[in-house]
Amino acid sequence: MGTDFSSQQTASANSGSELLDKEVTIRFATQSMDREKSVRYDVLRQFQEDYPNVTLEIEESPGNDLITKINTDVMGDNTPDMFTFWRPEAKWSVDKYIEKGALADLTEWVEEDEFFDDLFPEYAWDTATVDGHIYCIPKESFYVEFLVNQEIFEQYDLEMPTDWEKLVTACETLKENGVIPWAVDAKEGLDDSSRIFNAIINRAVGNEKGLKLLQGEESFQQEDVIRALGYFLEVSEGYGPEDAAVLEYDQAITKYLNTGKAAMILGNAQQIDVNLSDEILEKLVPLDFPLTPVSVIDKPSTEQDLTQLVYIGADGWADPDKQPYLKELMKRLVSKETAKRYVEEERGLVPHLGLDIDESKVSPMQKQASELAENCDGDKWLLSFAKPGPVDEFRRVINAAWSEKYSSAEELAEALDEALYGK
Repeated sequence: MGTDFSSQQTASANSGSELLDKEVTIRFATQSMDREKSVRYDVLRQFQEDYPNVTLEIEESPGNDLITKINTDVMGDNTPDMFTFWRPEAKWSVDKYIEKGALADLTEWVEEDEFFDDLFPEYAWDTATVDGHIYCIPKESFYVEFLVNQEIFEQYDLEMPTDWEKLVTACETLKENGVIPWAVDAKEGLDDSSRIFNAIINRAVGNEKGLKLLQGEESFQQEDVIRALGYFLEVSEGYGPEDAAVLEYDQAITKYLNTGKAAMILGNAQQIDVNLSDEILEKLVPLDFPLTPVSVIDKPSTEQDLTQLVYIGADGWADPDKQPYLKELMKRLVSKETAKRYVEEERGLVPHLGLDIDESKVSPMQKQASELAENCDGDKWLLSFAKPGPVDEFRRVINAAWSEKYSSAEELAEALDEALYGK
């Protein structure tokens, strides 16, 4: 979409000089936006109004279709001037974008511009950095949260699942009484069915070893890993919705968690929170996912990191007419002001430091869940480092485990080795 601007030219806060009064076209690629409610779209709209000499072409792609779009553009030497995307990891092919020279190196700008001082914590900059170079700016974050419907637990006289024995008892009792223990999807190609698997692996063998397992550097057929897989089966087999294989994650939440048909959920807080009804918010209690009976860590941890960053294409950055506008637009997208709006208006999660959030616009549940995550050690998402082809087979095995396909942890270990690396 190309749009002409309709107000006066303003000075750039980025460059310290007046923006050039030249006709400029900037291509901005991102996931599809709800233009009635999206803070991101509102920022883009205001940018268009402020700079009438710029045509901002917004290229939207639904969900993960953005991955295909950016891959095609980069490999066709048609990289957008700016785009939102996932972390700079091989899973998303960003390493290939860097090798091809398609991305702007933003290191010098970030280090010299005081706008970035005290904007993000160190972990966020670490994620945005590859081989000492900053190729993207943090925008949104995620953590995995564990939510329990307290009303359902009280109805069946269940203790809150704060340790492993109570979690196992809850799964068994809930199912016996016709309540689905977990709101989860197991649709092919999606990752949400592996969140509990990840949490258990990170506790039972450690995040570092878990990453090696998914990278194919170690076999699942090891005593400690098989024990961990046994824990996974103990709280997952047969404990999801019967139609999990055809559900999207948002559908699992709205159909089962929001209606009280399912009692628990563990997953990406950003994905969960935006789909929760106001009514269910009052019933959900955030907890630390319990440690496994044999654990290599002393306190619960959770997967957490950046989930969306903003990139600038190398060609656009090299254009002296475009660069000042790209800096200005970047600042507007990642500013504390924008982050504050995203949290308050969209239940979003951000990595920004020092935000003055209006607590009346954030639910007690969200505040409690956020505080739990802040007090947890952060684990890397295991699937981030798996090879693109084999990881699809991994997902199929995990999905099948929810539907009681495997008779033992040993059988599941063999299936995972075969699926990932044919061992």
